[in-house]
Amino acid sequence: MPSPSQADPAISAVRAALDNAGHELAEVLVSRPDDKADHIVVRYNPLSSDTWDLEEEQNTALAETLRRAGWEGALDLGALVFLPGVPSPTATPTTFVATWRTEIDNVDDAQQAAEEARGRQLDPEITESLWDVTDAVGRTRTVHCIDPDRS
Repeated sequence: MPSPSQADPAISAVRAALDNAGHELAEVLVSRPDDKADHIVVRYNPLSSDTWDLEEEQNTALAETLRRAGWEGALDLGALVFLPGVPSPTATPTTFVATWRTEIDNVDDAQQAAEEARGRQLDPEITESLWDVTDAVGRTRTVHCIDPDRS
């Protein structure tokens, strides 16, 4: 029978990101409160640690590592690192969410910004090429697409 971390691709991905960055996995707890929770908790927890400062410093390092690995929502809460919005273990691994991104200046509210963005999206002369792509385990990357030659 697989352990919970083996059955949860997001937990496996978090552990792999930490391991790839050189963190000692034996000193890190990665967990999801239950299989329906949409968040993961990461905590530095060595057997020999008895100082809060060391734990806080290590949790800050863990959060930074996870942000660099694409977990943009990683929050360093001092006592732990909190990853919100993580899809459930049953999420389809080949599903991605791609969000088009453009900066809207000189507008008064969100409705006006959304309308301006939609106008740009429909204008064939404008080619915005930045996309935020989130994979099935919650990691987000910004991707710059090169537009095809339309001549």
